[in-house]
Amino acid sequence: MLLYLKAHLHLQQTATFIIQQIKHHRLCAPIIRVFLLFVGITSFSTFGSIPVSGNFTASATCPAFQSFRKETNPDNIQLISNRRYEALSINTKDWLWVQLRIPDASPPVRWVNKHCGTADFKLNGNTASNSNANNNNQQTQNSCQTPNDFDSYVLAVTWQPGFCEHANYKGRKPECNAINSGEKTISHLTLHGLWPNKRSCGINYGYCDSQATLNLSSATIKTISPWMPNFFYQNSFGEYQWKKHGACQNLNDDDYFLTAIDLVKKVNASPIGLYIKQNIGKTVSVSEFKNQLTQTLGTNAVNRIRLSCSKGRYLTEVQLNLERDFNPDDNLVSQLEKAPKSSRFQGNCKNMIHIEESGR
Repeated sequence: MLLYLKAHLHLQQTATFIIQQIKHHRLCAPIIRVFLLFVGITSFSTFGSIPVSGNFTASATCPAFQSFRKETNPDNIQLISNRRYEALSINTKDWLWVQLRIPDASPPVRWVNKHCGTADFKLNGNTASNSNANNNNQQTQNSCQTPNDFDSYVLAVTWQPGFCEHANYKGRKPECNAINSGEKTISHLTLHGLWPNKRSCGINYGYCDSQATLNLSSATIKTISPWMPNFFYQNSFGEYQWKKHGACQNLNDDDYFLTAIDLVKKVNASPIGLYIKQNIGKTVSVSEFKNQLTQTLGTNAVNRIRLSCSKGRYLTEVQLNLERDFNPDDNLVSQLEKAPKSSRFQGNCKNMIHIEESGR
């Protein structure tokens, strides 16, 4: 702790000096950029984590977070299954998150969940594994990985044109390639995921069955593909959603995805979807969007809705809270009003947001 405080004090003193030099125009821009990069990496990536040496091989297309606590993921970077990445550190000795270097990401240093792959690195000279937790910590982790031990759901619906236009997906999402090239047009909300949620676990509830596999019927894939367009081309995104989220509830994989798609259709036909579709290609006020929904859905329902934007300006997602035992046949307002409240409607979006049109 003393070393940590001394390091931070040194950084603060250095930062003060840098600011003084900037004010007097004594430092050139490249030096300033290098310093800020160093402070950013050192302050948020090194302190509080434990360095490791070795690799981590991905077994799923998991998100790579800049901050796993805030779930920030600039450019929506995903691990590529079967690819090996350099491991830099772990969040604690009894770790749940590993920090990797991802060369084509910006910033390249990202955090991923330990269940997204296989560890092959050393901690203090000893080989670390994905199951090296002590008993107390293991009990805590197990409580966040126990099937059906959740208290609510989050339904995440995507505005695909905004996501595909502004996510740095590096050509790894064929549905986005098709949308951006004009081969495919998407003008409705689509499914990101239906996520069981446990309040005490924060963002860490998931991966309840390490052996979970996705085995959807051809009829189910045909039904859900227009509403989860990655299924037109591959199953990798669906497999990730099932392994991380779906396996934590008691529906089988077919029923889980069909239920999720029915919910997306309901949102798409609601004032939420109608407002978005009526404003395609336009820049709108978040407060006006909220006011319109409040008039039609009511304040209680709107308090269970949260927006998500790329770069704060481009709408990519709407997240809706649902109660644990929601009735699929209830109307949307009833489903929302019984759920836990969301943090805030605006989410990470700025006051004015743009609703992208399909294609470039």
